[in-house]
Amino acid sequence: MRTLTVIAVLFSLALPAAAGEKTIYGGDSRHDFYEVTDGVERAAMTAAVSIFRDTALSEGTLSYAVGGRPFGHESRAICPGERFFEQRSAAFCSGTLIAPDLVLTAGHCMGEKNKPASRCERARFVFGFSVDREGRSPSSVRKSDVYSCAEVKIYANGAGGDYAVVRLDRRVGRRTAARLHVSGPPEAGLPVFTVGGPYGLPLKVVNDAGVRSVSGDKKFFRTNLDTSGGNSGGGIFSALNGRLIGVHTASWDPDLVEVSLPPGHGLPADDARVKAGKCKLITALAQDDGNGKKGYALSAIPGLAALLRGGDKEVPTDMPPVTDIPAARADLSDFGSFQ
Repeated sequence: MRTLTVIAVLFSLALPAAAGEKTIYGGDSRHDFYEVTDGVERAAMTAAVSIFRDTALSEGTLSYAVGGRPFGHESRAICPGERFFEQRSAAFCSGTLIAPDLVLTAGHCMGEKNKPASRCERARFVFGFSVDREGRSPSSVRKSDVYSCAEVKIYANGAGGDYAVVRLDRRVGRRTAARLHVSGPPEAGLPVFTVGGPYGLPLKVVNDAGVRSVSGDKKFFRTNLDTSGGNSGGGIFSALNGRLIGVHTASWDPDLVEVSLPPGHGLPADDARVKAGKCKLITALAQDDGNGKKGYALSAIPGLAALLRGGDKEVPTDMPPVTDIPAARADLSDFGSFQ
């Protein structure tokens, strides 16, 4: 819902005047998986995936230990009292399973801007990095839930788009691919939610949001989802029917705001935040304020329909005939070899 930035009541009372007054006009719409009860949202959760660097996972006998640091580590300068302060931050992007061995994510998750995809070899796609019980943040993931990138099938990271479709090293077990809506862009006013890992945290459902506007070329749309760095690549879903309508790509508003460290913070004297006398809060805006968050419409991804129809035909979609999608028709010859 709003561009989030939640300042705990503890700090809204304690912040010195130099930090300025902050006002919260809406609730924090990020939810750990165990908190989600809505059937449409729960159905989408099974398709969500966290994307790690290979070095963030340490191999064991049956599982991988998850590296990274707590979200509240001094290196991030987050103010004590922020939500998820103790949870581990380890992933760098999010994604969505759209076929038994295909994941949709943002293009910038797989390569640098205006350059070819270069992160396939070292990317690891991890299912199940989520908090399924209160107070039990994951420190490891099962080996069977960790996948590698076999190849990047569709990719753009520049002025024309920000998306990637990755083929995994094997088909994903015990997971259901998202249902897709590719017959057209979302309409302004559509209620939406996303599933991803803000700041590389365990996956969360972010709801109570909507589409604010759609670009003239029907490729991009703007939302007021409470997303942050790390949500990039996460799927954006219609809250009405749970169909995947797009991919989260960017924010037009700042994630964090620096403030003076409040008294009674409880941090040790040698903590970098204490030495600097400052820390960061997640930016708080009213429901309809700010510039919003950017999504790329599924219907605008060239070659996606052809790729799915040429390979994983059992994937449930509401696709029109390929000939009704000009971009897919134009690219059909490029994808004729897909099996």
